[in-house]
Amino acid sequence: MKKNALLLIASVAAAASAGPAFTQSCASPVRIPENSNGHHTVSGTTCAPAINQLGTLCGAFNSPENDVIYRFTIDPPIRTSDTLSLSTTDPTWNAAFLYLSGSCGGGVNCSDVSDNFGAGGTETMLTPHASGAYFLIVTSSPGAGGCGAYTVDAGGRLPVTLRSFSID
Repeated sequence: MKKNALLLIASVAAAASAGPAFTQSCASPVRIPENSNGHHTVSGTTCAPAINQLGTLCGAFNSPENDVIYRFTIDPPIRTSDTLSLSTTDPTWNAAFLYLSGSCGGGVNCSDVSDNFGAGGTETMLTPHASGAYFLIVTSSPGAGGCGAYTVDAGGRLPVTLRSFSID
């Protein structure tokens, strides 16, 4: 009985520490949260769970690499972020990220891609300015293999969409 209880506690702790990457997909993307400095920043890993959500990137590139998917909505009067950056502490992982406009899926054309600086490098791209919904995909450079820990920083505020409101 004690063994089962310890196993249950360990399983719950492991699931809780897995972070938001555990449930991220086109169907259920996670929003990039705002930190105490007023920036929208998120850290995670493409290693666990090892899920390749899209399979194809930008409607053209075969990508057998793991993906993590975030969603954000741009409302120009509120947005203060001019750049998005993707950094990793893993010197051997060749991280890449891209964003899709309007809808999410492997066949959707990419609005922007950043995969320029090789393993261990920090990737950057401009924050979209047009109003609308966007999906940010963190992955590995196609064909590079591997996975790693990352931090995405919007360098400012991305607007937050109000989902519900009530007066009690």
